[in-house]
Amino acid sequence: MGGGGFLEALNKCVNPGSMAVGVKIIKDESLIEGVKLRVKDKKINICQQIAYSRYYGWPTYITSAHSFCVLGSACAGLIEPPERVMKGEVNCSVYQKTPEAAVKMQEMMPRLPAGTKGVLTFPLSRPIEGIEPDCAVIYMNTAQSMRMVQAFLYAEGGDLVFKTSGDAGVCSRGVAETILEKKPVVEIPCLGDRRFAMAQDHEMITAFPWEMADEVAEGLISTHKAGIRYPIPFQMPEGCDLPEPYTTREEDI
Repeated sequence: MGGGGFLEALNKCVNPGSMAVGVKIIKDESLIEGVKLRVKDKKINICQQIAYSRYYGWPTYITSAHSFCVLGSACAGLIEPPERVMKGEVNCSVYQKTPEAAVKMQEMMPRLPAGTKGVLTFPLSRPIEGIEPDCAVIYMNTAQSMRMVQAFLYAEGGDLVFKTSGDAGVCSRGVAETILEKKPVVEIPCLGDRRFAMAQDHEMITAFPWEMADEVAEGLISTHKAGIRYPIPFQMPEGCDLPEPYTTREEDI
């Protein structure tokens, strides 16, 4: 089925409010030679890269020299996590009460191994020739996320267990964990994503490794055919509880 089949299924069954984004971890920059990049060499965060791609349809590419958020840079493997990060200095007295709690949070944050040359993002509806994403990242509301979870579990059942720390949402879980674990992820956008990358209050992050695209498409289409639809159709009551003066009487007919 491939990428086109997944997008067709996504748009038919879920229709998210912004574009689905492909994220590619670049280890060899010869892979992107000649690729037309709309955003490059700007000091932005990974969540902002994804925002450019999902809202405007722009391909972006950022190296360690321009990836502005140190947490995102480390999660994507652009840099080794600095000592101040691993000692919890960046989140102690902000997200955690004690240095020990701050260290524990950082130790549990998913990160790709250092060695990434750059992070490439692009809308899946505008694929880049010769490049397959490592993962797909989609922002959607909770009902749409439910539909994606149903698609993830269609083939094998079970349940989807997801973790969150309230920080570094899309870079640590949506990108790093999805690629490392080769499993789908549902995550809550973090503060930076909301403040700097326009994530909305109602949005969740849903991500999966790209090799699952056909499986996810099948799950969406099959559950849709079985009657699990989005938007969710409300069950409208007959003879609803209106005040009597508002109801149509026999003499009104």
